[in-house]
Amino acid sequence: MQSGILRPETVRLAVEGGRLSYEAQNRAAIDAYWADCKAANPRLWNGPFFMFEEVSVGGSVFSGRGRRTDFATFLHWRDHGRPPEAVHVTGTSLPVTADGALFAVRMAAHTANAGAVYFPAGSFDAEDIVDGSFDVTRNIAREMGEETGLIFDENMAEGAYTVVADRGAFHVARRSRLPSDFDACLDLMRRHQTRTGDDELETAIAVRAGGEGADLLKPYARLLADWHFENAAFSCSG
Repeated sequence: MQSGILRPETVRLAVEGGRLSYEAQNRAAIDAYWADCKAANPRLWNGPFFMFEEVSVGGSVFSGRGRRTDFATFLHWRDHGRPPEAVHVTGTSLPVTADGALFAVRMAAHTANAGAVYFPAGSFDAEDIVDGSFDVTRNIAREMGEETGLIFDENMAEGAYTVVADRGAFHVARRSRLPSDFDACLDLMRRHQTRTGDDELETAIAVRAGGEGADLLKPYARLLADWHFENAAFSCSG
């Protein structure tokens, strides 16, 4: 799979029953690897997780079939070459502050992505399923709100999806405008963390045109940032 930006007209991500083939083929190795990861980082939690098969990017439609598995399976897949038997598909926010920065976050040291910098995001879970399909916008809004306290406002969001392909994964983004500048958004995030006790994020990073903050981003997030600043003007769906 080559890295790059896709702009599909439609995203269709169906929920499928049955076992993920990658999990079925590798369960013993997954469990052994999880035991090692847990010993190294006791705060890791092996919760429900969805990974995908039969992902297609043909024409104007981005589609795939997601099966329920667990975080241990994802971690094994991620850390063992990202084999093509499974695909990671997730939603990601792409928040633009009132002073023109992209609002990125750095993950805390105790997380599975310690120190990584990307835009507020999270993998699909059961709350994102609507009528047998994954609702990408619901996922983006939920994760952004849970992590930062910032609100995804549909009236301030671009109607189109932007999908970035990177190393066996697809990250489905929607841009949205935030009503405040970066410093005010960071202050809101810190107050949200104090109120909720959530310590998943270490801090927020301003990514600006001209390169400020961009070199810190994970590769897929850097692709999104570069694309955004090359196409910074966008109309909101509201």
